[in-house]
Amino acid sequence: MELKPLNLSRTTLNLPQNNNKQLNIDNVNNSKDAENYQKQLKKVSEEFAAWYIYEIFKKMYNTVPKSGLIQESFGERWFREMLLQQYALKTAKTDLKDLSDMIYRSLGGKENTESINSAKNTTYRTEALKLLNSLISQNQESGE
Repeated sequence: MELKPLNLSRTTLNLPQNNNKQLNIDNVNNSKDAENYQKQLKKVSEEFAAWYIYEIFKKMYNTVPKSGLIQESFGERWFREMLLQQYALKTAKTDLKDLSDMIYRSLGGKENTESINSAKNTTYRTEALKLLNSLISQNQESGE
């Protein structure tokens, strides 16, 4: 299965400074509005990548066999969920930053030509895509 970029040409986002004002990506008049839009789009991309990574971490944790010797408490489950969320957020911002960058660009984010053209980032992007494709195919095979 191949990942395809999203086409969101008519998307509107609420700006954080003023909840009544909406920004349409088709008619960005002000450079400050455009900058705010890009920052918000970058943040949303990182959060989406973190959510996806969190789901992978959760499925990985569920494959670990449990002995049942000690009962798992509500606090332990709650802490583990929060810990996995933080791990996923940190991973999306550092190790798998290329994944969040791909999401950012597919949502219409401005590209940074220095980082995109480097051979190192191209290799990382290719590896990230291979990893995602293998995870998607494994999920489809397991019926999830």
